[in-house]
Amino acid sequence: MTEQLTVVAHLRALDGQIEETKAFLSGLIEPTRAEPGCIEYWLHQDDEDPAEFTFYENWTSRAEWDKHMEMPHLQAFADVKDKVFELQKLRLMSMISDAVSTR
Repeated sequence: MTEQLTVVAHLRALDGQIEETKAFLSGLIEPTRAEPGCIEYWLHQDDEDPAEFTFYENWTSRAEWDKHMEMPHLQAFADVKDKVFELQKLRLMSMISDAVSTR
């Protein structure tokens, strides 16, 4: 077992705020991927319901994700949340398989 942490966050744009949500969330990608503990940080938009967004993230450890949550761009997340989108579900999961890819 590794210390690696997987995070899956489901968000929903508020009525009429899909493009604003997409732009804001997309702006989190570059600074987050530059953080030392970030392994993967992917943003998805649902094909059938474009108001639904999902982040899929992998971090070297919970401690690194905790540092991420204190970064200025994540503080902006807190300011925008509930004005443009809502966080529907946040799942923190421990990696129990080997983290090495076979691809």
